[in-house]
Amino acid sequence: MIPSRRRNFLPTFILNLILWLGLILIVSKLSPDKIATFQISNSKFQIYSNIILFFLTLTLALTLTLALLLGNTRRGFLLTIFLDGVLFLHLIKLTNWLTLVFLFLILLVFEIYFSRRKTNL
Repeated sequence: MIPSRRRNFLPTFILNLILWLGLILIVSKLSPDKIATFQISNSKFQIYSNIILFFLTLTLALTLTLALLLGNTRRGFLLTIFLDGVLFLHLIKLTNWLTLVFLFLILLVFEIYFSRRKTNL
C-alpha cells in the first residue's frame, strides 16, 4: 500500500483570503500616484511605490488562488505571470495582440521546459 500525502489547504486558504483583502484595501485606499524617490550614486530614480505594492500583492494572491484551483503551483504561477504581464502592458499602453501572443509563447516555452525536465529526472 502506497502512503498518500495529505495536504492541509486551510492555512493556504487563510493566507489567500488575507492577500485578497489586502489587495482590496490597496485598490480602495491608496493612490497610485505616490512616487518614491531614491538615489544611487549620482542617479535619481522615481518609482510608483503603490503600483509595485499592487502588483506584488496581486501576484501572490493570484498565485495561491490559481495553484489551489489548478492543483499545480507551477502552472498557477505561470498563469499569474501572464495575467500580471497583460496588466502591466496595459498600464504602459503596449497591449496589442502581438505582445500578448509573444508573452503567451514565452510562458508556454517555460511550461514545456519545466514539464519535460521533471519527467527526465
